[in-house]
Amino acid sequence: MSDTVPPLEGTQARIREEYFEHDSGLFVLDCKPGFGKSTTLNEIAAETLVRADAAGEQCPEQQLCVVSFSREDAASIEPGIKDALDAFAADTTGTYPVDISVQTARRLKRRLQLTDQIGTIDSVLRSIFEDIAAELGFDGMPSVGNTSQLSLLRQQCMASIRTDESYARQCQRLDAAYPPEDDADGDRLHGLLENARAKKRDRRLSTAEFESRLRATIDDVYPNGPPQTRADLLADISAFYSDAVAAEFEQTLPADQTTTSEAVLNDQDCYQEWHSCVDDFCTLLDAYERAYDDACRKQGVVSHADIAYWIAEYFDRTLTDVTGASQQTAEAYRDRVQRRYATKFQSLIIDEAQDISIAQHDALAPFVSEQTRVLMAGDVDQCIYVWRNARPEQFGTAFDGGEYFGTNWSVHHSYSGSQTYRMRPDIATAVDTIFGDVFTDLSRGGGETVTATTEYTPLNARRSASADPAVHVAAYSRPADPPGTPDWFEAEQTPLANYLAGGIADGTLDVNTDGDDTITVLFSRRLNMDALEAQLSSRGLSVVNASAHLFENPLVTLICRVVWWLVDPYDPERTREFIHSECLPLSAESTALFKDVEYRIDEISERIESEGRTATEDGFIAGLETLAHRRGRQTADPAEVFVEKIIETLCLRADPLDQNNAPDQRLAACDALLSLIADWESDDRYTVEELAKILEGYVQNPTDGIVLPVSNPEQYDVIFRTIHNMKGDEDDVVCVADLSGSITYYGPQNETFLAFGETLALAPPETVSRTDLTPSDQGPTQQNYGSLRWASDVWIDGQIAGAPSLSDVSQRYCAEQWRLLYVALSRARDHLVISLPSQCYHTDPNDAWSATIADALSTDQSPSRGQYEIPALYTKHQDTLTVGINDVTFPKETTDQTNQPTPRSAQPPADNKAGWTSRYINGTSLYQLTSNTDKSTLPHIMGRRPEINTVGSTATEMDLPAGSSQNSWELSRTEF
Repeated sequence: MSDTVPPLEGTQARIREEYFEHDSGLFVLDCKPGFGKSTTLNEIAAETLVRADAAGEQCPEQQLCVVSFSREDAASIEPGIKDALDAFAADTTGTYPVDISVQTARRLKRRLQLTDQIGTIDSVLRSIFEDIAAELGFDGMPSVGNTSQLSLLRQQCMASIRTDESYARQCQRLDAAYPPEDDADGDRLHGLLENARAKKRDRRLSTAEFESRLRATIDDVYPNGPPQTRADLLADISAFYSDAVAAEFEQTLPADQTTTSEAVLNDQDCYQEWHSCVDDFCTLLDAYERAYDDACRKQGVVSHADIAYWIAEYFDRTLTDVTGASQQTAEAYRDRVQRRYATKFQSLIIDEAQDISIAQHDALAPFVSEQTRVLMAGDVDQCIYVWRNARPEQFGTAFDGGEYFGTNWSVHHSYSGSQTYRMRPDIATAVDTIFGDVFTDLSRGGGETVTATTEYTPLNARRSASADPAVHVAAYSRPADPPGTPDWFEAEQTPLANYLAGGIADGTLDVNTDGDDTITVLFSRRLNMDALEAQLSSRGLSVVNASAHLFENPLVTLICRVVWWLVDPYDPERTREFIHSECLPLSAESTALFKDVEYRIDEISERIESEGRTATEDGFIAGLETLAHRRGRQTADPAEVFVEKIIETLCLRADPLDQNNAPDQRLAACDALLSLIADWESDDRYTVEELAKILEGYVQNPTDGIVLPVSNPEQYDVIFRTIHNMKGDEDDVVCVADLSGSITYYGPQNETFLAFGETLALAPPETVSRTDLTPSDQGPTQQNYGSLRWASDVWIDGQIAGAPSLSDVSQRYCAEQWRLLYVALSRARDHLVISLPSQCYHTDPNDAWSATIADALSTDQSPSRGQYEIPALYTKHQDTLTVGINDVTFPKETTDQTNQPTPRSAQPPADNKAGWTSRYINGTSLYQLTSNTDKSTLPHIMGRRPEINTVGSTATEMDLPAGSSQNSWELSRTEF
């Protein structure tokens, strides 16, 4: 039996057996964290290949499609299937249900590399779109997913709307209704239109349907129309909030009830103006959407969401109704494409199915019929991408009723899996004790709107228990300031750093710093990562941020700036701006040198040679001159090659300007940038100006780009990740930090446009009163009740106040926040560390993670440090749970940095950690590296050309092509 591919058992084995008993049908697996969902799907996919191969199919891989939602999860699918094939071949005891030879396993693994039907849903849809792009009016396959280029395109679309006189009145009125925010950059109206376009497209709504939903929200907020009397207004306040709030508001109205009060008149005005804004907004949205589609076709760029939308439209609608479809489009061609991909989808396996959007679902549906065999697995309790259009209700419908892909499946089997092979029993019990209440509490978004079943299903831990506590609380004194302020985390960061350092040092957390063990610290947001990193580093721990964005990296920022400069390197003003850029850390002497030559790059080399200067800066400056000189010859190169030459010419992988002392991270950053650029560029190549604009867009908005990969995470003591980034992963020791903020702080009440589930809403205009209600004491934060006619974050009688549709949006937002916490706490295998204040700021568990956890773990009854027991709830496997609180030996406080231990990342790596960062190398370099590794490695990393040793006439017995002589062959090799 393979150590990495365990045989399926229990529910895993039952769904596999049911799946292979049928040639078609819908099979749904709802399973808990650590169930082995991916392992189950990969083994079933491998067996599907084996069975098809045994049945005589020449291309078995062409009948199987395996997809997942995220890139991280999808990256493990093909390796997982290959591991399963190897395990089948190595099995000599009948552990697995199939028996194949090593040769068959190798052949099937090679065939896997020939298919494009394994990966993310987006990647599979991209392959389909390539076949129909021309039918939809595109000149070939467009560039996909270049967020910065799309941003520029959208700005151009908005500019065309603003300069069109026929839309001037609508733009003027909406700019007044939704004026620019004080702390925000850019065009607010453009942001609203683009957000609305994306949400409308994902729901596949026409403009009329979209407008109807906006008006339905207004009707819900004004259930009886605009108020005619103060009694009408007070009735709405009572219905949406409470009688007490209505009574408070009534005290602010004039005593004279014979005339219509100003509040009623203002509310009537709000109703009328709100409808007018919807009129104008939908008019502009229709024009903006048409401009966007035209620009996408002309510039040859689309988003992944666009691809899903267009595929769904093309295969689902009459061709004459598909906007932009080619006049030559034929039904026969569409039918051929549909049949071809239906064949490839004979067996369709979907991981993380709860995260699929409507557009993705509808884009896959044309290729699925009752003759397809569909296996989908997910967990709606772990759905944390509703904000990115995930629709977990679809998964629930498939699980309960067997309806999916527009088909009521006659063969339908659903299974629930509660086993977890990840967590120690104490961790599973802690998760149950916390979430048994949360996931069944309607006030926290529980019940049928969140889970596939109406009752909480406890985790069934399959690992053995440990003698010492596996659940730990790192407690800190509650500061006076509220959560979310700098002072709050300042009070948390030092005790937490002490706890982690102490837990490593005294062995409480079972972290072996001489091995590959790490601690993963999870944050809901990146806001306080730097502060905790500084604290941990000061205690001798090496830290890496695995959630850092690529375009925040100083080296990548510098490369982008060099591209900008190369647009016109001989322009002295551009060179001056470049040399004084924050991302270019030249010395004062070098900066002065450029000033002396009036920033003329062609005059800089002689000055360098005449003055004694540091080699690294001299080499960098000389490289700039070389790039400027070669600029004209390199503009025809693909963008990836152009940027690669910048990196090589300036020796940036060797860090000549001392920007990053981690070689593996420098290599990873360069390689990730080059790979990303290669993915952007289609048949049409970027000009230098176009590439510079695109890169500058990412530098200005790094969150639009990808996360910087960490090539050697095992070399660090502590890894920082966001909870979203950790989805689908695990670690032996997981710490969850920064838990004390209000979960409604970033809620819908702050938004101007809302799209959650079936609800779409544009906020009332800011030029009229939204009927702000009287402030009231809501505890230490002194919240007020907000606006009557918009979303709220105020809890009254166990639910968020407001009109039903808006209250539902707020509840759904909160439900996703609780699911996010569930994902965080369920990542740990051996130890779970939770950072909590000794006294919670929030008294209402509905509003804060920390309050709910503290209540469930009874921290108010715990000692200040040590261990304590609490009743184990919602589990049948143990009666009590032992929790450690501040149960480590804290390090002594010191300000003497000379006595701090050496971080692991600064120590020589162990032999088993050595390895290459994957990147392109040419044949000459490969020969030198393999024949004389010690001598050639450093020059290769430094970007120096290796010495090429030509071989003499020792290969006289080589078989040469007819007509070739040995002398001519040796000569050609020497010249090369």
